[in-house]
Amino acid sequence: MYCYHHPERQAAGVCVECNNPVCTECKVEYHGRIFCNSCIEKKLNNTAEAAVRTDSVSGPENTSGMGSKAVVPAGLGEWNWGGFLLTWIWGIGNNVWWSFLVFVPYFGFLVMPWVLAFKGNEWAWRSKRWDSVEHFKQVQHKWAMWGIGITIAVTVLILLITCIIFGLIVNAIQSSGSRWY
Repeated sequence: MYCYHHPERQAAGVCVECNNPVCTECKVEYHGRIFCNSCIEKKLNNTAEAAVRTDSVSGPENTSGMGSKAVVPAGLGEWNWGGFLLTWIWGIGNNVWWSFLVFVPYFGFLVMPWVLAFKGNEWAWRSKRWDSVEHFKQVQHKWAMWGIGITIAVTVLILLITCIIFGLIVNAIQSSGSRWY
């Protein structure tokens, strides 16, 4: 069998697209398959056109995780409940190490939750690679739901413990026969 384009040369394979025999000069291996020069050119042009169409549909470049070089999308400048309520736990999950300033006496506990609430989205976008803006918003929504849920659970637990302790104190006073009023 001889090359389709060079009839004087022995074929080194067959193109998977057009089934023409090809010599070593005309043979192109791509992803473990053999193509002729013209078929691989068509295939690569179609692949490049598809990539251009996909890029234009998906919008601007995703710069998340690029640190200070990242361009923060306009829709992310809102309040971050996860950062506000879960501070350092949220910080670990989002690679925002500034959140550990919450452990600085006085300053941290009083100020850092507010800073994370206002700057959390920006810092999380710049510190971690996200698939898209939608993915980022979904993850931050989950953090917010966990933060709200944990805050409610802890509040109910504290109220329950306070009521139990108050009830035990009243019961102890009544049992001793002392008057406390």
